[in-house]
Amino acid sequence: MPGTAAVLALAVLCGCGGPGTPGAPTGSPATASPAATATSSAGSPAPAAGGPWGAYPDRREACAAVADDLLVLALLPAGLSAGPTVPEVQDVEDEVEAMGDTAPPALAADFARVQLLVDSYGEALAEDPSARFDGQALDQALAPVRGWLDGTCRDGV
Repeated sequence: MPGTAAVLALAVLCGCGGPGTPGAPTGSPATASPAATATSSAGSPAPAAGGPWGAYPDRREACAAVADDLLVLALLPAGLSAGPTVPEVQDVEDEVEAMGDTAPPALAADFARVQLLVDSYGEALAEDPSARFDGQALDQALAPVRGWLDGTCRDGV
């Protein structure tokens, strides 16, 4: 199901979800937890990220999942500029954490940086409802992820 995580996360960010868990289609595996949403892009449960490809069995699946995650993360500034609540930002932070938990180990620190950016934004939003998400810092934090994709996945997955 490549792209599922991207669609679900965008729905969460934009508040486009129906009844039940924000952004999760009724009856979808994503209704179980935020971690399930991020891991559903691989189409399998989220085993511990222990191998060179994290929770993914091979390079092809890792590349596809990281590309999906990158798309979701690149859309964060647009989604977070729509006036999210602090709990919605926390949900996004949980999604980013789940992405980092399943990502190849080479990307763990990069996902942690993005998670910290989202966490910092949530804290700022709690104090000042007019706080703005730092899209430029996000772009800088995602540069190594783009570099990993280019260097690891470019020659055909």
